[in-house]
Amino acid sequence: MEKVAVKVGITGPTGSIKTEVLRKIIDILEKEGRIVQGVLVGEISNNGKVSGYTLFDLNTKKKVLFAEQSIISRVKIDRIGVDTRLLEEILIPSLVKAREAADYIVIDEIGKLEGTTKAVQKEINNTLEFDKPIVVTLHKKSRNPVLQEIRSLESVRVFDLTPINKNILPFRVLRVLKGEEGS
Repeated sequence: MEKVAVKVGITGPTGSIKTEVLRKIIDILEKEGRIVQGVLVGEISNNGKVSGYTLFDLNTKKKVLFAEQSIISRVKIDRIGVDTRLLEEILIPSLVKAREAADYIVIDEIGKLEGTTKAVQKEINNTLEFDKPIVVTLHKKSRNPVLQEIRSLESVRVFDLTPINKNILPFRVLRVLKGEEGS
């Protein structure tokens, strides 16, 4: 039987340390000489409330503020306006390049991004279907159909991030990605 590239989902509640764990996984893979590409989402907070989101392309190292309260848009993430043109301008080429050149692909906060535009949704789906190891972060409670689909894929392992396992989880994910830990 042909080996299918492993896809890993990391879930956790909002405000959890999913991106922090993802960054640790990326750091370890890069120290091993692996090429890791894709996108990371960052939160901008004011007085403890989320007021915007950034998108960081791991390949170009370009970081943009693609969602903030001052943006007037029909498309929103957590009631925050999204600059869909800017999002597509960074995310789409980043994932295309990752499919071409990366050893590992990462997509942070897939539920927030996936629902923004058809083009973004298509690019994320194309990437998920691609035969390369992928790590995505997902919101734990999301009812998003794409997230449900991701959870049901055969080659996907989903890990639930908790304060207790946050330090060991990156190493478990890496073992799964490398085929050292069975399903």
